[in-house]
Amino acid sequence: MVRFLIASLLFLATALPAAAYFETGLEAFRNGDYKTAFTLWEPLAKAGDPEAQFSLGILYRRGLGVEPDYRQAMGWFERAAGRGHPSAQFNLRYIYEKGIGVSRSRVAALRWYRRAAKADETVEKFRLARARAQFRLAGLLRLGSDVDRSASMHWMQQSAKNGHQEAQFQLGLGYAAGKQLPRDPVRAAKWFERVASQGHAASQVNLGSLYESGSGVERDEARADEWYRKAAEQDLAVAHINLGSLYAKGLGVTRDDRAALEWYRRAAQSNAMEAHYNLGVLYENSPELADDREAYFWYAVASKAGHRKAVLRLVKLREKIGEAEAAAIEKRAAAWRPGGSEEKRKPAGTN
Repeated sequence: MVRFLIASLLFLATALPAAAYFETGLEAFRNGDYKTAFTLWEPLAKAGDPEAQFSLGILYRRGLGVEPDYRQAMGWFERAAGRGHPSAQFNLRYIYEKGIGVSRSRVAALRWYRRAAKADETVEKFRLARARAQFRLAGLLRLGSDVDRSASMHWMQQSAKNGHQEAQFQLGLGYAAGKQLPRDPVRAAKWFERVASQGHAASQVNLGSLYESGSGVERDEARADEWYRKAAEQDLAVAHINLGSLYAKGLGVTRDDRAALEWYRRAAQSNAMEAHYNLGVLYENSPELADDREAYFWYAVASKAGHRKAVLRLVKLREKIGEAEAAAIEKRAAAWRPGGSEEKRKPAGTN
C-alpha cells in the first residue's frame, strides 16, 4: 500500500507543473505530513528547483520526515544558495555563525550574509529574507576585528528600506541620539512613527516621548498619551511609567494622582526601578495620597536596585518616621518581589 501511494505521487510529478507539485508538498508540510512533503519535494530538488532544495534542507535540519542530518541540510542549502535563494543563504550564514554541525566561521557567515543581502530585489517574495540578512550583516560589521561602521550603516538602511522593523527602530534611535548618524529628531520621529504604526512597542514609547517633549514634532501631550497607551497595551513598563508621569503632572490629561498611582503600580510589578521611585515621590508629595510610610517603602525598594535619589529621600524621611518604623519598613521592602503583594500598613492620607 505504501509503495503504491509513493508510486502515485511520483506519477503526479510528471503530470503536474513543478509549481503545483511544490505547492502540494507545501500543503502536506503545513498539515504535518512531512514524509509526503519530502517525497514530493525530492524530485524537484534533484532537478534543480531552489525552493525545493531549500525546503529539503529545512526537513533535514529539523529532522522532519527524515532523520536529522546536518550534512544533508548543508548540501541542500548550498545548492539552493548557489541558485540565489536568500533564505538558504541566510540559513547558511546562521549555521556558520553559530557553528551548528560545522566549525564556526565568521568569514563564511559574512560571505553568505552578503550574498543574501544582495539578493535579487525584483523578487518580492524574498524581500523579508533579504531584509533579515541585511540587518544581521549590519550587526556583524559592527563587531569583531574587521569593524566597518560605514558599511554597517549602509546595510541597516537597506534593511529598513525593505521593511525590517528592528532596522527601522535602530535608525530612529540613531537619528534621535546622533550616534553613527547626524542627530535629526525629525527623521527620528518619521522612522519611529513608521514602525510604531506596525505595533512596535518600543517605537510607540519613543514616539510618545518625542510628542511629549516637542522634539522633531509639534509638542502634543495628547498624542503622547495616545502612543504611550498603545505601548502599554503590550505591557511595556516604560509606557506605564510615562503614562503615570502624564497623570501626575496633568500633561495632556486631567491631573489624577490615583490614575498615576495605578500606572506606576503596573510598572512596579515589572520590577521597573524608576516606577518604584516615582511611587515614593507620589506618596510623599500628593495631597490626596500623602503617606510617608508608603513613600519610605517604595524608596527602600528602589534603593535596593541602586536608585541614588531614592537613597537620599530615605535619609530625609527616616528623620520623620523614626528609626524603629524605618527599620520595620526596610525589612518589608527587602522581602518585596514583583508580582507579590505590597500591602500597606496604614491607609493613604495618614502620616
